[in-house]
Amino acid sequence: MHDIIRKYRNTTIAHSQSNLVLPLPVAILDTEGQGVDVMGVSVIHSMPLAVAESFANLIGEMEGIVELATPPLLERLRTWLMDQDPEAIDGWELPEVIHAIDSEFTAAHRRKRIPRFTSYWRIEQPGEELPEHFSG
Repeated sequence: MHDIIRKYRNTTIAHSQSNLVLPLPVAILDTEGQGVDVMGVSVIHSMPLAVAESFANLIGEMEGIVELATPPLLERLRTWLMDQDPEAIDGWELPEVIHAIDSEFTAAHRRKRIPRFTSYWRIEQPGEELPEHFSG
């Protein structure tokens, strides 16, 4: 199932290279049949229901595994934490929160081992109106 979802993501979500997506150029003709314009149209079929149901079942199974694995892990972490000196705890690296403008975003960044979070902000230009789905 993981392989199916990975391939679905790579071919349909990220790159639209699957047989579930059909991008087409559409010729716009005048009344005499002369081409006057062209536009792009995509016919898209979402993930087949049987695959989506199987994926949902996989997620449910994984949630169960995580639920069983979490309490012993938390207990080990609590035991370890209680053995730490306050001076050592004081030296722990705090998460870094970075602020950037939205134009700096790239999906190519990968999370690093250092705890870091980037919050992206939009800078509005004077007189610029936000798209409707951002307002009120």
